Amino acid sequence: MAAEKLLTEAACKSAKPKSGIYYLNDGAGLRMRIRPDGSRTWIFRYRLNGKEMSAGLGAYPTITLQIARAKAVEARSIASKGINPSVEKKIAKAEQVSKNENTFGAIAQEWINHCKSDWSKTHLERNEFILNRYLLPDLAKLPIESINEAYLYSVIKKIYDRGIKVTANYARSITALIFSYARATHRATKNPARDMADNPYFKKPPVKHFEALPKEQVPELMRALNKEGEEQKLDIKTVCALKLAIYTGLRDNSIRGAKWSEIDFNKGIWTVPASRMKSRKEFKLPLPEQAIKALRILEPLTFRGVDSYVLASKGKYGCMAENTLRLALHRLGFKVTIHGMRSLITNVLNEKGFNRDAIERQLDHHESNKVRASYLTSDFFEERTIMMQWFANWCEGKTNVNVIPMRSVA
Repeated sequence: MAAEKLLTEAACKSAKPKSGIYYLNDGAGLRMRIRPDGSRTWIFRYRLNGKEMSAGLGAYPTITLQIARAKAVEARSIASKGINPSVEKKIAKAEQVSKNENTFGAIAQEWINHCKSDWSKTHLERNEFILNRYLLPDLAKLPIESINEAYLYSVIKKIYDRGIKVTANYARSITALIFSYARATHRATKNPARDMADNPYFKKPPVKHFEALPKEQVPELMRALNKEGEEQKLDIKTVCALKLAIYTGLRDNSIRGAKWSEIDFNKGIWTVPASRMKSRKEFKLPLPEQAIKALRILEPLTFRGVDSYVLASKGKYGCMAENTLRLALHRLGFKVTIHGMRSLITNVLNEKGFNRDAIERQLDHHESNKVRASYLTSDFFEERTIMMQWFANWCEGKTNVNVIPMRSVA
């Protein structure tokens, strides 16, 4: 005959603390423990291999009398099979924690944290934006191993069908990297995103090369940048940033993220840290007089210490926004990007006979021929100093500057 149930919900609610621990029995091994501080906890007593043991079933009133009895029945069934209910509970909890850690969202965040020190700020922003906007709403809570190619196809297709095809392909690439990371850390056995790489539905948009600024338009651009007062359409910081792009050939990201600690006015050198260079190597470049003049204009506007941004702004990241320079060029009537300035530099300097290797090094391009690269160790700094000063003068229309051709390394 089953043991009589001694407790009621009313008795559980009215249990008062005493000077010491005491128990209220419900029978069949279940009892409530009341501590002097007033806390009430359910305890289940059982025997396993001839030894009396106990397991906690939770705190009252979160765990009601009815729930506690159901938990006791479950624990008694487990114990009857020779299994320790306390150990089984710990295993189940560990499995649940593991399941939560193995969701796509959790692994995606772990991948971001693991890789972000090797990424530029722009790359990090783009990855986080695509994840948060397009992928995590559908994938975040799913165990990564449960995501199959058919479901992932539906997620990427939804992006692609909105007409943002480049973003759709980039989202698939990010997903493939996350699955690859999950496999490397033994939390996934497949990579459906990589299997989708050749899916004919997702047509890759044609490659659009950056348009170079025609050299014939340089005088017009310089006149637009040199306008003052009400005639100047752009903010002075944007004007100076565009001039720095023209006079140095640096990439947009390297310019926007500049800090005053990188500028050496005395030596006329700008040292860009590896974190903002595509090559992931620290880069020193000469500053022609015109670039120094632009920096001197910026100095009273943004210098707040050596760690402050040269192109400081009140935006989210404290420095000039990603599309500012491109949109500024468009506003002035030049449908090119900052990369188009780099193409201009390449075209003009090669035409004038400057050392090809010095030009490539100025633009942070690296020799693709590994044998030749092993011999080409110079940074051509002195040649680049002369070369970029000549180019800055040329941009200003000073055509009476002599050009000294410099031979490339054979």
